[in-house]
Amino acid sequence: MKKNNLFIIALIVAFSTIATTGYSQVRFGLRGEVGLNKASFSKDAIEVENLNTFKIGPTVEIMFPVMDLGLEASILYNNSKMKIEDNGSFWQEVEETNHYIDVPINLKYKFGLISPLKIYVMGGPYAKFHISGGDDFETVSDKIKAKSFEAGVNLGLGVELFKKLAVGVNYGIPLTDNYSVNEPEWKDAFNNKDGLWSIQATVYL
Repeated sequence: MKKNNLFIIALIVAFSTIATTGYSQVRFGLRGEVGLNKASFSKDAIEVENLNTFKIGPTVEIMFPVMDLGLEASILYNNSKMKIEDNGSFWQEVEETNHYIDVPINLKYKFGLISPLKIYVMGGPYAKFHISGGDDFETVSDKIKAKSFEAGVNLGLGVELFKKLAVGVNYGIPLTDNYSVNEPEWKDAFNNKDGLWSIQATVYL
């Protein structure tokens, strides 16, 4: 956990350093994101249903002159909920909430159609750091643990209006397991590798 905290602090310091360079194409904003997935995964006596994911936090965009090409990085609080149903010796249902810090870093390209409107495409890696939650798993099994670190790749497409508001769709591809599961028959249910769709909006200062 100490390593995770040091990594996040280092990113904040790096963003602050960039902001003080006087580079004209640097701007900050507030980003929000809501998951669109409602998929269910069943395996033997257990069923896992993704309920919702909500993210919010600061973002920084650094665009290179003339090229309309740049970088976007964010530090997002991630609230992720799921429902677990266990039909073992007796039926029980648990709603589990996990809290994460997400750090996506994307290469971003913009092109304009009409004056106030630009379309953007972006892609790049993300890291997720588990900060709390997962205690309710114990009511189903003590063999399910949320992993402290996750990683994957983001792909995004959207529009920007008046250089102030960007709205788009994001597709996240997990490259690591989300949970450590000792029961082999539950591993696929908790560590589904299907892509995750979400809609995001950023308001720039």
